[in-house]
Parts: sequence; C-alpha cells; structure tokens
Amino acid sequence: MRRALATVFWVCWLGWSWSVFAELPRSQLYLVGVGPGDPDLITLRAVEAIRRADIIYCTDGLEKKFSDYLIGKQVITGYWRLFEYYGQEISSLPEAEQPRARAIAEKRNEFISQVRQAFGQGKVVAILDSGDPLIYGPWAWCLEEFEDLNPVVVPGVSCFNAANAALRRGVTNAPKTKSVILTANDWPGKTDTVENLSVHQATMVIFTMRAEFDYFIEKLKTHYPPETPVAVVEYAGYQDKETVIQGTLGTIRQKLDPKSLPFEYLIYVGDFLTYRQKAPAPTSASNAPAMQSVTTGMSASTR
Repeated sequence: MRRALATVFWVCWLGWSWSVFAELPRSQLYLVGVGPGDPDLITLRAVEAIRRADIIYCTDGLEKKFSDYLIGKQVITGYWRLFEYYGQEISSLPEAEQPRARAIAEKRNEFISQVRQAFGQGKVVAILDSGDPLIYGPWAWCLEEFEDLNPVVVPGVSCFNAANAALRRGVTNAPKTKSVILTANDWPGKTDTVENLSVHQATMVIFTMRAEFDYFIEKLKTHYPPETPVAVVEYAGYQDKETVIQGTLGTIRQKLDPKSLPFEYLIYVGDFLTYRQKAPAPTSASNAPAMQSVTTGMSASTR
C-alpha cells in the first residue's frame, strides 16, 4: 500500500513540479539538506532536487528514512565523515594520526573520483545531509572540492529550528539580549570556546554531538550565574520522541543522566526560556498549575 501511494505521489508530482520549481537552478551536483527528525520535515525543494538526481549519496539511515523518494535511483552509501583532515598535509600530522588520515583520504579520493566520473557522463548527483548542510554539516568541504562543477545547495530545516519549535519560545526574545550564539564542542585550535563565548551572556545553543554534558555545564558556569535558565532538547523534530528538559545551570544536572542522552540533543542557555512579555495573572497556591521540567510532544511529565 505504501509503495502504491508513493507511485501515485510521483505521478502527480511529475505533472506539477516543473512550473512550481522553476527557481531551483539546474545543476549536476546538489548538496541537499533533508531536515532533522521525521521525514516530513524535508522541504519541497529538496524533494525536487532528489527527483532530478540520477545518483544519490547518503547514509544508511537517510536511505531508509526517504526510501519512497529514492525509488529508481542509484543510491550509494558508505561515504561519511570525509571532511576530517581535508586540505591538510598528512606528513605534517602527528605520527599516530597519519594512518587514520590516509584511510580517510583514500576513501575521500574514491568519492571525488566517482562524482567527477558521473559528472562527465552527464548524470546528476545529489548528496543528502541531515538538517541544514551548512550548519555544522559534514559535507561543506565538497563545495570547495567541486567548486568548478557549480554545485547548488538546497537548504534544510536545522535541528536548531526544530528545537526552537519544541521549546515554544522566541529564541531572540529576552529581557536584555537579542543575539543567539550557535556553537559546538571546544575543538582543538579553536579560540571561540564555550567559556570565552559565555562572557557575553547572550543566548547560546550548543550542538553537542555526543560531547561531554558535564563539561559544557561547568564551562557555562564560568560566566553565567547558576540561576540562568537551561533547556536540553532531545530528538528535535521527532514527533514521538522529542523531549524537553528544563532547569537552571545550578539544577539541570540533577534532572537528567548524561549517559542516557542521545546523539541528537541540544543545550539552550538564556533567560529567553522564562521571559514573558505580558505579566502573568495572579494565581493562588490552590489553583496554580504544577511546574513541569520535561515535555514530550504536546504532553508534559516529570522525569
């Protein structure tokens, strides 16, 4: 039944898309953001780019998630994290890192050769990436590598956007700040560490990518006061799994077990989380709603 519905969809799509998607530039190489979480967060433009492609590069997970869109396509998996050591001279790396760097370079060169061969044959290639491909995206390097092929980037919904929706708060609305800092783990050689950025006490969103939760909290405490509101959003964009855990820098550690956190979680820090433009109506102790620290989907519970 699912395959039949997909076939009907594509028949309708073929007759409609040409007039609607005239703005999508013609190219033989697309870097396509397909959104976070559930597959319905993919954009129409991304679907059109996939439709045009002859060859699709993606992860096993994305192949499974978007299988209905990939019918009749040549799907190639097994190429991932090729950005590591890109542009670096392997001989200049520490000796212990060189074998791994060579292995990645070999895989990367194999991928580059395949794409250029497909281009020479007149085929259209689409590289699928979760979320938005240019926000901590592992495929950004290929835009430099294939600059002569005039690649087109199809933006996607970021997990940042999905997490904002889960929080149901205006991330740029706060009593004293209007800026949002997107950051990640303190990678070697980077000067914009979490501790340095926290000096500004702006709203901060941390793309954690399995990094140590306690490390982030301790670094944030350097310049944010302990009463600063904090939220952790797990599985942003997954309707059935999305969870929000709220607290402060001083209490959040007691509200969750870092070992249970998934790869897909973000940390939000800032008083936008509790800001209200309109003063709340007075309530008595007997009818005041209970404060909740965890919400999943549209429901709330304690953890």
